Amino acid sequence: MKTFNDSLIKKMERLAEITISSLQLGKITRVKRCLQLAEELLVKGNSEMKSAITNVYLYSVSHYMEINRIAIATLLPMSLHKEYVKQINASGV
Repeated sequence: MKTFNDSLIKKMERLAEITISSLQLGKITRVKRCLQLAEELLVKGNSEMKSAITNVYLYSVSHYMEINRIAIATLLPMSLHKEYVKQINASGV
């Protein structure tokens, strides 16, 4: 069984931390830049990159946004939003 690249996971965790702290500080331009970077990596990355983005980055950021009632649909780019919807549907919520 193939294991995730620990460095890749740490980078996605760091990007999630930056996105969340930017949300907390109200730096929407920076948030959008982070989300756009994640979107590009999701679209252009290999399967390991895509898994890290959806399982680490998107999970963390969307969880924070849900708890704080931030409009997810207005901020997430199209591919990230599709992955978010898949996560919600898979959870059975």
